[in-house]
Amino acid sequence: MAMSAKRFDLERRYTPEEFEALPQFNELYELVEGRLVKKPMPGDEHGTIARIIMKRYDRLDPDEKLGKLWSATTFDVGTGWMPLPDLGFIVAERVPPKSPRSVKGVPDLVIEILSPTDLRSKPERELVAHKIKEWQKVGVRIIWAINPQKQLVEVYHPEPPNPVRVLTSQDELDGAGVIPGFKLRVSDLFA
Repeated sequence: MAMSAKRFDLERRYTPEEFEALPQFNELYELVEGRLVKKPMPGDEHGTIARIIMKRYDRLDPDEKLGKLWSATTFDVGTGWMPLPDLGFIVAERVPPKSPRSVKGVPDLVIEILSPTDLRSKPERELVAHKIKEWQKVGVRIIWAINPQKQLVEVYHPEPPNPVRVLTSQDELDGAGVIPGFKLRVSDLFA
């Protein structure tokens, strides 16, 4: 959700309903444990990677018969946590009805494109790891954590705390059981 922090109390706890009622402004926030947490504004590299993935998906499934892919959209996962993944995909039979605010449901695939600010310090890296664990807890089937600095992708599933696989530029991302037929060479993300 985009908003200006100047108009809101960042120390206050918000309910999901209060969060959704806030007006939209120029900064991106998620609701984490009732608090507004600012997300870094995406840059060129981030946007390019997201666009590459979206274009590949659109070529595979132009009519969204396999499901729906959202970009920078808030998800209400039903726990009070309202995250804003870079990309979130829900398989066709689970796509919720349209909503004027957040998507009401847990994505099957979450793609997090790590920004330089996500990687610059230990606390920020720990925050990313915590977010991945939260995605796992709510039942996301696959999480791709894309690290442009190291040009690799960590692939997570619901159970193990560590990545199931670490993909480098020689490897290929695939949609596994979530997006059948989706394939993308990791090197194409960073070209």
